[in-house]
Amino acid sequence: MKEDLPSSKGTKLRLFLTCWVVFVLHFATDFAREHYLVLSMADEFSFRLDRYHGLHWDIFMTPDRGAHHGANPGASMIALVPYLAFKPVVDKIVDAANERRAAQPSQDAKAVYKDNRLPRVQFYEEVRERGLDIKFGLAGFITMVFCMAPLSAVGVVVMFQVLALIGLSRQVSMLMSLLYAFGTPVFFRTGYLNQNLMVGIFSFLAFVLLWRADYPVLRKDWQRYGAAGLLCGISVLCDYSGLIPFIMVGGYGLLFRDRPFSFPVAMKKGFWYALGAAGPVLLLMYYQWSSFGSPFFPGQHYMPQSQVMGGGYQGFGWPAGGLVKMLLLDLRFGLFITAPVLILALAAPVLRYFKKSLLAWREILFILLFFLGFVFFFGGLEYTKLQWITGIRYLIPVIPFLFLLAADVLTRMPRLAVYGLAVLALVESWSLSMVRPVGVPNEGVINGVARFFLEGFQLPWLTTLSKMSSQYAPFLEGRGISAAPFFALGAAVLFGIWRIQIPWKSLRRDDVQ
Repeated sequence: MKEDLPSSKGTKLRLFLTCWVVFVLHFATDFAREHYLVLSMADEFSFRLDRYHGLHWDIFMTPDRGAHHGANPGASMIALVPYLAFKPVVDKIVDAANERRAAQPSQDAKAVYKDNRLPRVQFYEEVRERGLDIKFGLAGFITMVFCMAPLSAVGVVVMFQVLALIGLSRQVSMLMSLLYAFGTPVFFRTGYLNQNLMVGIFSFLAFVLLWRADYPVLRKDWQRYGAAGLLCGISVLCDYSGLIPFIMVGGYGLLFRDRPFSFPVAMKKGFWYALGAAGPVLLLMYYQWSSFGSPFFPGQHYMPQSQVMGGGYQGFGWPAGGLVKMLLLDLRFGLFITAPVLILALAAPVLRYFKKSLLAWREILFILLFFLGFVFFFGGLEYTKLQWITGIRYLIPVIPFLFLLAADVLTRMPRLAVYGLAVLALVESWSLSMVRPVGVPNEGVINGVARFFLEGFQLPWLTTLSKMSSQYAPFLEGRGISAAPFFALGAAVLFGIWRIQIPWKSLRRDDVQ
């Protein structure tokens, strides 16, 4: 029978649900700085974080302006949408729990969190004392399940479509997109709210819209450039590193996409690109004006000096060899250590030279320059030294771009080598997503993989619950909590996703074999 089209709705839906289920199953309980702004906007309709001052090192006081954090607000604003939908339920649960504790203070007097990372223990004790533990847990869960996980799943679907459009078969495109989802740090970073991954997802989709005229979304040029501008503008709203894709993706679309180059046409498309970006950029300026009194300076401009910042402007300076090496090769968070399969992307020019690549020189060079742009940007950031606290982070936006090149190289390699590399990538990425070896200076990738083989299958949220079961599940105190039933349930759901007939007529052509 005829093979399904790359745009098949049934295939995309199944792939999306598969990724969403697996991502949700590996939900991590880390509470990021972006969560505080979500709660402040939802509860107080304010950007001020006075209530949470002292709970995160990035939350600081400014004269006459109150407390804020140094990050851009985009990720929090996006995550606010699902949180608002569940806020009435969250408020009822939190109020009931705090009322019960007030009525029986002796039973909840001590906060127990059995962890060898002292800062995390102290954070939990402070949060529980303030009566925020249940609220933080629910906020983290909601924003991951209904914001971070679906966004990452959409990114995987986009990767599947792009791989199919450049000439790979549907089966190979599916396998490669799953390798992208679960064999790279996309898996690890989806565990909780993260603006860096959002930048990568939005900027990659913007690039695809401008690159592939046959991408089955927004057929007209003005729509594509407007949407690409909006996506890159949102990237800037999420993080100032979003300026890199804003400039580079826009430059690619306006200067290099069309040949021969036409200045009037570029101006026209540039207008739509700028118009699309205007909304997010103006929203960012409003946030900065409302929070700090000026629309032009980022939140980091107002952060107090610290020893970590070193020289330069608030920790930013010229790229340094040591920082670049850490970004790429540090055993705790280096890009090519946490995602060794991406090293293959560097072989893409060789493949193109011998006319074996499915990608043109223009796109290959753009992606490599895009990668170098992020390395150059963060190679001068002193905060790179602190990535061990949360794991790989700053170079996350380059992963979908580099994976596109790596996938092209993989398809030209012997099948046995491809299977071997894929298994190694999946084992490493899954181990890190289960064990999450962060927050300890000397832990890293090797430690995380070793713990998986020594301790077996784990789930990060279940591990956290086991460490504080005396408060929330006393019947589990002193007992091990097996992850096996949850993996079995997840496997059953995935089996259903791929085997159960889809009832909608518009989706059923995907069931033809």
